[in-house]
Amino acid sequence: MKNRVWMYRHDEIQTERPFGIDVDGSDWLWEGCGRNRLTGHNLHTAETVRIPVPDMAGRAAVQVIAWEDKLLLTLGDLPYYLVFDPERRTCERRQIPAARPIVWYGLKTPCGKVLFFERSASRVLVLDGPLAEPRVVDCPFEGQLAGGWCIEEMVWSPLTDPSRIVRFDPGEERFVDERPGPYPEASLSGHLMHRGLLYTWDVSRGRILPLEPVRGRWEEPIPAPDHGSVYGFMGGGFGFGGRAYICLSTYMHPSRLDPKTGRIVIPDGPLTIDGEPPRFLDRFLVFDPDSGTFDYLTAPEQPDGVPLLCYHWTDGERFAITGTTIPYAQPGKLGKAFGSWIVLQSEPAGREPGFCNHDTAFDRGAHLNRYRRTYGAERSLYLPHTPWTPPIVNLEGPATDYPPGMEAELVRRAARTDRPEYLENLARTITAGVSTDAEAVKAVAGYVNRALYYNPVQIPDTRDPVAILEGHDARCGQGVTVTVAILETLGIPVRTVGLSHHVVAEATYDGGDHIVDALFFGASQPHKAGRVLSVAELKADIYFADGFAQECFAYDPELLESEDRFWILGYVFGIWGSEPYYSYYLGADKAHPPTFPLSLPAQRIGGREVRLNWARSIKMGGGGIEYDVRVFTDRACREEVMAETTGDTSIVWRVPEVNRMYFVEVRAVDDHRERNPDTWYPASRSNFVLVPEDQYGWYGVM
Repeated sequence: MKNRVWMYRHDEIQTERPFGIDVDGSDWLWEGCGRNRLTGHNLHTAETVRIPVPDMAGRAAVQVIAWEDKLLLTLGDLPYYLVFDPERRTCERRQIPAARPIVWYGLKTPCGKVLFFERSASRVLVLDGPLAEPRVVDCPFEGQLAGGWCIEEMVWSPLTDPSRIVRFDPGEERFVDERPGPYPEASLSGHLMHRGLLYTWDVSRGRILPLEPVRGRWEEPIPAPDHGSVYGFMGGGFGFGGRAYICLSTYMHPSRLDPKTGRIVIPDGPLTIDGEPPRFLDRFLVFDPDSGTFDYLTAPEQPDGVPLLCYHWTDGERFAITGTTIPYAQPGKLGKAFGSWIVLQSEPAGREPGFCNHDTAFDRGAHLNRYRRTYGAERSLYLPHTPWTPPIVNLEGPATDYPPGMEAELVRRAARTDRPEYLENLARTITAGVSTDAEAVKAVAGYVNRALYYNPVQIPDTRDPVAILEGHDARCGQGVTVTVAILETLGIPVRTVGLSHHVVAEATYDGGDHIVDALFFGASQPHKAGRVLSVAELKADIYFADGFAQECFAYDPELLESEDRFWILGYVFGIWGSEPYYSYYLGADKAHPPTFPLSLPAQRIGGREVRLNWARSIKMGGGGIEYDVRVFTDRACREEVMAETTGDTSIVWRVPEVNRMYFVEVRAVDDHRERNPDTWYPASRSNFVLVPEDQYGWYGVM
């Protein structure tokens, strides 16, 4: 009875609860995810498209109907519906012939027409084509006409107060009859036609109601399990493979709409089974009429929230269910119902493309700009990782290393990639023009360093070199995975070497072994007289590597901060000074460099003298700190005009020339120089112009 499903989560599309969907002739699934927006998902390729539709007037599309080569969009209580051309991206408003119309739902009929259900006056609007003028057919039976189901040539529509079903003949465009429901209080929704019986369900009372349609006789109700505890509302549904698939919600009342206001009627008292705001669930109830048994079709569990399954589509051979993900506000507690769009399919997107040639023109700057204080305020500021980081009591928001939908897509597409061809093309491109293995290894290390960002906050959980390269975020083990894959493609012997809390690659060329730690050192690996050393040689001179720049740990502070400017904590790599010198990874005692001496404004002292200021650096574990201060006349910091070392956090300097910009570098240096005088320290930078004191403006001097 289990159905296997494939879920495609689109983290780039954030939406509230989505509404009615349809699939066009090119297998694009369309839904109005968000306001003024139409969203498409291709069932075969899993690609997406987002199209702004200003004519939606700030509304969400209640339903999308794909008809011929157009999309019909209903908009609730607006006086028009939209006819949208997805190929030309054009939109046309079509007026609804009613004083204050309310149109939520419609359907395509077997005779080729489309019906809209106009709820303010219980009428059917009949369309012969997407741009045809609708004909109005009034419903002669009392009650609100909201929707319906096509069963053979007829449209069956449930009404309430009392419960009954009216039938409409779309070919003749007339209402045929009404039939009483099984109970006066029943509110019917959804249907399955199976072996001559019509199965529908009572939305708020948890029961399946079988009808023998020929004789109009209702059979004994079938109670649905878990009603009142897991769910309170059985909404729309569909039949597939002889089973009924039923949408579920925590709401526990019939759905009523005020035709005068177009608003849902909210009853008094508790609204939901759990006291929380109404929401869809992460599952559909599945009913098998042959066995009389029930089961659930459940969306895959997500690490950062709970998926909600909302609306459905089927052509009898396939089905799709769409929804969203509610992020956690706290562990296990749901937050706002606004999250990533998800599509559940009965068949995989079998033509989802793998990755083609790697883009060696990767824009690293643009990639990093995505992280600069864009870590949302709704996400946790703490990233726990068992067993290193214990949980905290006031954790808020989801704590994930990487957007799960983006990670899943990377892994899926990497699996579809011709990995040997991909790596061969990449290796050939980045080593073009080199003539020796040594030059090739240098080129590979430099490229991996540029192509991968040593991400302190989020990385995908994958060891696939293609997925890592396409995601561009990695840590040491993933950097080694990529390095090894490319060097092996080039036929250069290479192996993985484990260090203390670190891992590197080591390549064999020129008759020896040579370290390749691409993420740490890039193209400039620790070397003597131009020869890159082996891991064994580095361990023998354990502090030597500390003289080479570990750029990967000199993070931009904005990359480690949330959008509301708090630090992201836990098992992440913090500001410079939080990670040890490289010698630690080779086996030395742990020693940490001093933190950045963050620049402060210069102060005017008098005449041409200024005081250059910086914040005090600190060093984990203690130890003496001095400051190496240098001033330059050029932005490249090559034309040095002052160099001094001090133990203070300021220095007085006489400016040689006013109205000239000077560039300042301050490095915090410590007693690690006793182990290696050439220990590398990053500089904090600033600049200023000394101008007349009464000159208006900001010039870096107070």
